[in-house]
Amino acid sequence: MNKLILAALSILLLFSLAGCVHRVEQASTSEGASVELILYTWTEVTEQAANQELIAEFEREHPGIKVRLQNVPGSKEAMQKLQTMMAAGTPPDVMSLHGAYYYPFASKGTLADLEPFIQQDPDFDLADFYPGLVKVSRWEGTLFSLPRYTSVYTLIYNQALFDAAGLAYPDPQKPWTWDEYLAAARKLTRNPETPTGSWGVYIDFWGSRVFPWLWQNNADLMNEDRSQCVIDSPEAIEALDFVRALRWEHRVAPTSSTAERNEGLNMFMQGKVGLYMTGPWDVQTLLKQSGLRWDTAPLPMRKSTATLLGTENYAISAASQHPQEAWELYKFLLSPRSQEFMAEKLEKMPSRQSVAEGPYLQAPSKYNRRVFVDALDYARQAANIPEWDQVAHYLQDQLDIIWVGSKSTEEGLKAAARDMNGALKRIRAERD
Repeated sequence: MNKLILAALSILLLFSLAGCVHRVEQASTSEGASVELILYTWTEVTEQAANQELIAEFEREHPGIKVRLQNVPGSKEAMQKLQTMMAAGTPPDVMSLHGAYYYPFASKGTLADLEPFIQQDPDFDLADFYPGLVKVSRWEGTLFSLPRYTSVYTLIYNQALFDAAGLAYPDPQKPWTWDEYLAAARKLTRNPETPTGSWGVYIDFWGSRVFPWLWQNNADLMNEDRSQCVIDSPEAIEALDFVRALRWEHRVAPTSSTAERNEGLNMFMQGKVGLYMTGPWDVQTLLKQSGLRWDTAPLPMRKSTATLLGTENYAISAASQHPQEAWELYKFLLSPRSQEFMAEKLEKMPSRQSVAEGPYLQAPSKYNRRVFVDALDYARQAANIPEWDQVAHYLQDQLDIIWVGSKSTEEGLKAAARDMNGALKRIRAERD
């Protein structure tokens, strides 16, 4: 029921916004007046504190602008609240959007087009952002956001377990094949059910964690025109059959009921897992583990190299009463100075090439940051349809059944495709 209410409010909002989108030049504040901007984020405590430091710096540089930080921890909860704020006509001026939720906002006309701001501001260098990040930030050709940070999935590996198994460390510039990955996992699996044993790998069989496996086998989530889910293709079935077999056939991944969602990182840090798929968001936690020797490596490949591209997109509300001031804040948050600060303080992966190739890679580091940056060359975005959040649970329902061995991969993926395509048809018919 809540989803129906939000959907209805969103439609009403779309019509109400049609007459109130501000042009850049209509902005601003009369000289000497003070403007308050609302910045909406969804960060944890440490990042919230870092943002407050940057806000204080921004306010010193812009004495006529005050920024009120509104933070809701947790991406899903924050995006739901933001949707409610938009529908109620009380949007923030500048907002952080989880990349997975960006398209629903962009498709409803609630975000300002950034091109007019950029064209009138010679100090803003759009070409400094990685081209692939700019590409995925467009909706139907319009640039509604840019990522302040980015992220990718890579492997992390436990060096002590590799040493004990007599394995050479993975090449940071040359991905393993799936067969090589499996061979390493077998050697790393040593009496895994005992207190001192270890598993070769830990597999998260949920959400975006399965997408790279599909892409590496030339499968995809949606067809080219985004009209149909194709999760049941032969290539997709083959890919997830391989992943499922890691648990049930090869016995190199945990099979006990205690090894459930979100336990992978803990088991890795405890020395119970040799290989784990994660990304920059877990680096701070890993670095705090005394005595843990680890490093990064590319994800394995089969027919293609592929990983998931994650973004934290920042946008300006189309209904902001102070668009020019909002642009000044936006520009500051995405500036090289801001990105360098967040990379140094919180291990955030920059979206600007000058920062990534400069301070981020040149600073001393206890792990190989180059693996993250190189992966941007073949990173891909998840299904770029605004309805994804409404249909993804049909896929997850079947993944859960496949993973526990109650249904074959083919049966599960065919059921997922059927349910997702049926839901897409209904949603689009109601919208149109």
